[in-house]
Amino acid sequence: MDMKHILCLLFAILVTNAFAVDHFWDMRYNFGPESRPSPKIGVGLGIRSPFNSDVLFPINFTTRLNKQFDVGAKLDINTYGQLEEINTALDIGVRYRYRPSSFIAFDGYLDLSETSQSALAFTIGTQQFIAKCFANYYELRAGFLDGATGKDGYVKFSASMIPTLVFGQVLRMFLEVTSSTSVGNLKEDFMVDIIPKIELTFGGTHVRIDFDVGVMQEKNNDRKTIALYVMTAL
Repeated sequence: MDMKHILCLLFAILVTNAFAVDHFWDMRYNFGPESRPSPKIGVGLGIRSPFNSDVLFPINFTTRLNKQFDVGAKLDINTYGQLEEINTALDIGVRYRYRPSSFIAFDGYLDLSETSQSALAFTIGTQQFIAKCFANYYELRAGFLDGATGKDGYVKFSASMIPTLVFGQVLRMFLEVTSSTSVGNLKEDFMVDIIPKIELTFGGTHVRIDFDVGVMQEKNNDRKTIALYVMTAL
């Protein structure tokens, strides 16, 4: 059974109760699911908000060691209210590309705030071009320790599927569907998100806008976020 069939099976089993974006989504050194190789040296900056005064500022650095290995680090700066509280977290990750569009990755996530909810994350992802202008990306992840699973969980699992339209070298449009849950806290911790994205490329710079919508649970349908990411090669 390939990754496509595994993901379809997971979505069919898990789609019951859901709400908006899981913190586990951020536990990677880049700005979301990504199969493209890192530039030789790249930096990125983002901003994300749930349409209120709580804002996340992620800053990352990536580098390509060779054709197979990418490494990177990301600093997440979470601000709450009118800068009344600031929490930071550091993610350090490595990715091994065993095929041109397929990889496995490992991330260590260190919460630098007083809560100290750190985590480990393992990822396997692949992108398949169905036509010149259309591709599909699939991803499976597993997370460990309290930062990913919460106090009552043992392991966090997530699955993502991202149909992608490619318009030359300039424009890409994505529709990410991602789901996650924790073993030991299955019902309460289950989440499903639909995340439309649009990305413009200017030379070595990518500018991406994400709009995240939590679905299928009425009491959480008003939880939405918008994000802007800028990634550039130096």
